[in-house]
Amino acid sequence: MRPFIICHMMTSIDGKIVEDHWSAPYDGSKNDETTISYYDLSDSFKCDAEMLGRVTVQRHFAKQEFNAPHPVRVIDPQPFIGKRETKRLCIVVDRHGRIKYEGDRICGENIIVVLAKKISQAYLEHLRSLKISYVFAGEDGNDLVEAMESLGRFFNMKRIVLQGGGTINGAFLENGLINELSVMIYPGIDGRKAAPSLFDWSPCTDNSTTGEKVLVTENPAAGQSLELLEAKNAGQGVIALRYKIHREKNRE
Repeated sequence: MRPFIICHMMTSIDGKIVEDHWSAPYDGSKNDETTISYYDLSDSFKCDAEMLGRVTVQRHFAKQEFNAPHPVRVIDPQPFIGKRETKRLCIVVDRHGRIKYEGDRICGENIIVVLAKKISQAYLEHLRSLKISYVFAGEDGNDLVEAMESLGRFFNMKRIVLQGGGTINGAFLENGLINELSVMIYPGIDGRKAAPSLFDWSPCTDNSTTGEKVLVTENPAAGQSLELLEAKNAGQGVIALRYKIHREKNRE
């Protein structure tokens, strides 16, 4: 059974998610002071794991790239269960295995990596050497339904909080895997057209047979609608919105 997924993000007024360029609060408080309510609300969801995309992890937590001199593709890869010592886990979606880890934790949480089955033996050995768990999202890493089912089956995941970035949020939206959306609106503006947004879905996907890009024209939010569950003032000018996502039967 797939876990219940809450996408939880803080954005600027114009929907951007990288806080480095947000305008400062009018009262002179620091961005960190204004955004602390985001983490408090995330903890209140009582989820089994938080989930992050590769770009977010490399930007904030693990900046090194993994490089294997002569990569050999693994044959018949199977999920691996490593250390599970922490109350909450951190799931990292890194289908091509680009992140090099120095330990088995991010922010004090044991790690589970979501990979493509087209992965090198060297990378799996790297993860196992650190006792980092992993599951697979199909041959090319795009089968997020398979990955979520594996997390439910092998790790008994019931609830996951998805915390970006925009690319992975967009992929989960397109797959109809988000059950609730929690958006905290920060009292500031980014203003840059190309800045990462809450959902940055790309209309191209890998063709697992040829390796070429195939154009997908479908709207990633098609067949999904939002029901407002709660709107509240979270303090310091931040507004917290929570929505239930309803899906048409053909998207379930």
